[in-house]
Amino acid sequence: MKTIVATTILLLFFTFNLFSQEQKVTVKKDLVSVDGSAVFKLVSTNYPDAYTLYNLNNEKLAIFNAQFYSDSKQITPGNPQGRIGYFDITFFNADMDKCEIRIVGAKKQLAQLIISENLVKEGKLDETAVKQFCRIHGMKFSEDRKNSGTTIIINH
Repeated sequence: MKTIVATTILLLFFTFNLFSQEQKVTVKKDLVSVDGSAVFKLVSTNYPDAYTLYNLNNEKLAIFNAQFYSDSKQITPGNPQGRIGYFDITFFNADMDKCEIRIVGAKKQLAQLIISENLVKEGKLDETAVKQFCRIHGMKFSEDRKNSGTTIIINH
């Protein structure tokens, strides 16, 4: 019983601690601010479902292109076409790093992700954070897309 009470108290403490340190992210039109200070712009582009990340000097930092495909293995009552949506991301750094992530929701959620991953620091891409982000996320969706609906038969 003491263990349950102690665990509950610890969980409440950590939850409170997380909320007290959380940054307030706001998106007004295209300007993204953290705790009232503008940090970057996230602009919807003419390309359907795409966002371009700019610093405050209008220098292009990255583009998030939405991609969709259907996968018969993902069909559920809530997703009858098996539709998968992801962002194909290109960072405009020296190596033009690329990776893919699941579509995270609205513009504000994408801005929060960029901030939480520390991808932009002092108006520039953080090379270490970008490399780590791309290494973690990789190109899983385009690989899965190539194999969706494909049956591979191996004969011995």
